[in-house]
Amino acid sequence: MNVLQESARVIRTERITERLWWSELEAPGIASSARPGQFAHVLCAERSSLDPLLRRPLSFSRVNATTGQIAFLIDAVGRGTDWLVHQTPGTEVDLIGPLGTWFEWQPGAENALLIGGGIGLAPLLVLADTAGDNGVNAQVLCGARDAQGLTPPLWIADTVTYVVATDDGSRGYSGHVTDLVADRWAWADQVFACGPTAMLATMSHVISTLSTQIGRRPSFASLEARMGCAMGVCYSCVVRTSCGVKRVCKEGPVLPHDIISWDWTHD
Repeated sequence: MNVLQESARVIRTERITERLWWSELEAPGIASSARPGQFAHVLCAERSSLDPLLRRPLSFSRVNATTGQIAFLIDAVGRGTDWLVHQTPGTEVDLIGPLGTWFEWQPGAENALLIGGGIGLAPLLVLADTAGDNGVNAQVLCGARDAQGLTPPLWIADTVTYVVATDDGSRGYSGHVTDLVADRWAWADQVFACGPTAMLATMSHVISTLSTQIGRRPSFASLEARMGCAMGVCYSCVVRTSCGVKRVCKEGPVLPHDIISWDWTHD
């Protein structure tokens, strides 16, 4: 797969909740080969500026190879992402991508759980977009601290079932999204998750317990990490696994859930 540096044109940016933004860009080169779970390394500044110095890794939330368009679900929590969501249509943004490993539907599997924590739903949206065309029945479970951290249903493929949970009970199930997995485990035959490290670590415990009680399911996690180069050179995003040290930007971000040790911190 070719990695490109491309000048993408902002099509539109929309604030979809108090915390979340949706940004669409025209990037035909990257869109032609990007896959669910991969990401772009985005220069969130003018090209002549070195502030902020480092690019930001953003997962593709929608990809349309026909129109050459991509989209990002963004939680504007810092200067870089705040700059990006305030760019007007026609502005050019420098991207490198597609980068990293990707999600793949499992052969012969028909029922999928897609579990996202907050902004971790981002890479699962584009995976959900492909479910119907691949004969997959998908349930998307999304959890957040409160309702403002939940992606509105308008942005979810209408071919999937969407279930939400909030820690404060302001929307959907009152509690953690991982609480919703047990009742759906027997139905599912493949599992995909993305979210904060603490949530994914809890998912590993849930998966281990349910695999023993009911049966194992192929399960994959997309990891979140701070990145310097996103090319596998700087080793700023390494994680420990049962198969040795892995770079989130290169061997990840998508890895089998059962090889990850969770014995690290990127805080």
